[in-house]
Amino acid sequence: MFDCHYDLLTYILMKKGEKEFLKKYCDKVYNKKNITGGIFNLFYMSEIEMKEEIGINKEQINVIQNLKEIKQYIEYNNLLSKKINYIFGIEGLDYLENIDDIDILYSLGLRSTNLVWNNKNKFGGGIKADSQTGLTKLGEKLIKKLVQKKIAIDLSHANETTFWDIIHLCKKLKVEGKNPIVFASHSNAKTICNVPRNLTDEQILAIRDLGGVVGVVSIKKFCIDTNDVCNKNINFERKYIDNINYIRDLLGGIDNIAVATDDMSYYYIEPEYYQNANIYLHSEVKEELKNALINNNYKCHEIKQILSTNFERKILSRVTA
Repeated sequence: MFDCHYDLLTYILMKKGEKEFLKKYCDKVYNKKNITGGIFNLFYMSEIEMKEEIGINKEQINVIQNLKEIKQYIEYNNLLSKKINYIFGIEGLDYLENIDDIDILYSLGLRSTNLVWNNKNKFGGGIKADSQTGLTKLGEKLIKKLVQKKIAIDLSHANETTFWDIIHLCKKLKVEGKNPIVFASHSNAKTICNVPRNLTDEQILAIRDLGGVVGVVSIKKFCIDTNDVCNKNINFERKYIDNINYIRDLLGGIDNIAVATDDMSYYYIEPEYYQNANIYLHSEVKEELKNALINNNYKCHEIKQILSTNFERKILSRVTA
């Protein structure tokens, strides 16, 4: 299974003093029977949120140094087998000091990025920003830089104005002979679950039209509009599969569907809530998701496409070419 979105790099940054623990964790989750590839992200919120939610101080926030340190840590401690087909991502470029720093980040393995997280920054607006906040002039320059470097542009977290500004610019660049790579790493269908982080039908179709994929994410509150994630009377797996079915029917096939975990249960201090926030156990997600798709009459080749080859063919092969 290829996991389109998991903030593993942030987790390593938080837990870097616990080498044995991290090694056991990675061996348990990333192996040939479970997650065999993924986009592993550093994510950056506001300074206050970084401190309050994950215990990282302002002085510790440096995009280039953080990525460099984690890359070295992974390699030195052999955290990930060479058989794991992963790339690095950054979720929220608030702290990018200079657009040309993308060149350095690329050399460190960056192949995917979200311009914004939920907030507004110098590049555009996230889902909590004013609805009129779109892609800024600096954001336009950044998009052109990402397209030039063949770095995938992740549209999850962008508000609708920023989303469409990026789409329109990428269409223009494509007409000019460029090769923009866009996708939504961890978003579901807004028609099924009307929360800001999900996508409208028009947004899903726009991603498809630019050759991208939608990573349907197994977070309960993105599958059904509820904060009661501990409610055992709700069939969350059914709602997750409903999202896959809906996108399949909207697009007329499964070629642009992928999957993501974005499991946050390791980060926060409210264990009952966050340990129940995801539908599937992170260490057993492939088998559980495979069985769910089998039970919903998906064929073997369709399951393989959804779990791995769609993303590998449409995004991964393009950013690593």
